[in-house]
Amino acid sequence: MSGTGQSVLRQAVESLLRARADAERELHDVATRAAKAALRPSEAARAARHPLVRHAADDTAALAGALPAELTAVAVATRTAIATEIHALLSLLAVDHHQLPPLPPLDPVALAVPGAAGFVRAFPDGFARSYVATVLGDLSGGRATSKADAAAQPAARQLAIDDARDRIVAAVSAPHQAVVRAWLSDEACHAVEIHGPQVSDRELELRVGWTRPPDHSTPGADPWRLRPDGKVVSRHRAGSEASRFTSPEAFARPIDVLLTHAGQYPGGLDTFFADHADDGVAAFFLPAGTAGLGPGDTFGHRGAGTGTTEAAQDWVRVRADAMRKDGECAPPVRTLAYDPLAEGDDPGVRMVFREGPAGWTMTTYYPSSAPGSDNVRLENPA
Repeated sequence: MSGTGQSVLRQAVESLLRARADAERELHDVATRAAKAALRPSEAARAARHPLVRHAADDTAALAGALPAELTAVAVATRTAIATEIHALLSLLAVDHHQLPPLPPLDPVALAVPGAAGFVRAFPDGFARSYVATVLGDLSGGRATSKADAAAQPAARQLAIDDARDRIVAAVSAPHQAVVRAWLSDEACHAVEIHGPQVSDRELELRVGWTRPPDHSTPGADPWRLRPDGKVVSRHRAGSEASRFTSPEAFARPIDVLLTHAGQYPGGLDTFFADHADDGVAAFFLPAGTAGLGPGDTFGHRGAGTGTTEAAQDWVRVRADAMRKDGECAPPVRTLAYDPLAEGDDPGVRMVFREGPAGWTMTTYYPSSAPGSDNVRLENPA
């Protein structure tokens, strides 16, 4: 395995969880084949009339009956060995990389239960159990793309971005169209470029997998590139999720909700932002119901096994190491397609505004499976 300590630990956890799944499956197959193999000669011997042969059949059947218990013991020992190694790795991640206390011990009783559910329960509640559950839950899903895939993706078209912006503005209610056009046209705003309905599913997949921006090669976009030595050069900030709105109407609806509420706020829009800002930044979260959005209004790709904050941070670290030059890089990360609004724990949209010399402007806006820690939640504001 290649990469930094945090990345290598995450890769090792995932590899061991794959080994557990393989071992469970193979031991089950062995048990089934062994039982059948032992019963066949026993049944053949019973058909004979000689007492000695029939006695041999009884001995063979007894051996066959003992096999399941012996293989169960092997399975428990295998699960215990793998769980012990994963527990040690998670302890290092918890203490050294996430500033968490040392982990409580494993529950050996749960390891006697076959299958994923018992294995997950063996880990102490909280960080470790949630981490194992999210990585294990995505283990068989998703896929990896390559650096070459990202480099070969066609450049974005500025005309498509401009057209999407026009269609979004047209979908906003008439009283809000001027301010929305100003926000979305500001050079500091990349909401349409990165999260607009013109962004393709493939562009989202490559954004989350390799940080390649969907607006690549357009004016103002990050100059993402793949060097001849295999190193990905990127300053584009991408977390473990990449999402977009699927239509101009879906993009426009939450903005209308926010502006309608802000228009009723004492002092108006500027006062609304100022009263909710922290150091010149106002970050809002509108739950999906409040924003007027539902399943199908958004689409995204997310990292596999990133269902907790810590697991997502470690996955991002693996991705960073995968972007290093050939011979020093980690394997490509895997991503899965998903709908943030359908699958998120607390889905909605995030909107971020910044105060500048000319007033407040939007910097980004996107669908999310959950609010950010610094977001001001607007619950049914209208």
